Parts: sequence; structure tokens; C-alpha cells
Amino acid sequence: MNEIQWTPKARKSLAKINQLDVRTKVFNAVTELQHWPQCHLDIIRLQGRSDYRLRVGNYRVIFEIDTQGNPIIITINQVEKRDERTY
Repeated sequence: MNEIQWTPKARKSLAKINQLDVRTKVFNAVTELQHWPQCHLDIIRLQGRSDYRLRVGNYRVIFEIDTQGNPIIITINQVEKRDERTY
């Protein structure tokens, strides 16, 4: 199983989501990343970057994957509501 790490910015962004059900959905989707690459989520690699984007409703989770170690380390960098500036 992979290890999930949250940056302080990502934790703060998750905590700012007012709707508890949406916050829970985002958290559960991130938790499912522990099963990478067998997880069945809406994930794409961002063009020109080493980051990935996970879509959870109107929210986007930006994360990086370090496959060098065992376990694989997945770092959650951002949790943002979708707008014209969010991937």
C-alpha cells in the first residue's frame, strides 16, 4: 500500500471546504490513492508538469507521485474548487 502525505497548504484547503459531505468525498478519494495505480478514479497527468490531477466533483486535487521508494509516496499539494484557473 502507498503512503499519502499532505502539504500544509493542501490540509488547509481541505479544511476550508464548508460542506462536510464534499469534504468527505475529497478525503475518501485521496485515501483511495493508496491503491495507486489500481484505483479507479478520474486522474490525468498534467501536460508539461510532473503533477497529476484528481477530479472529485467540482474540486481538483493536485498531487505528485514518487515511485523511487517502497512504499510509493503520494504528496497532495493542492485542493481547489474548479474555476477558470484550476485544471
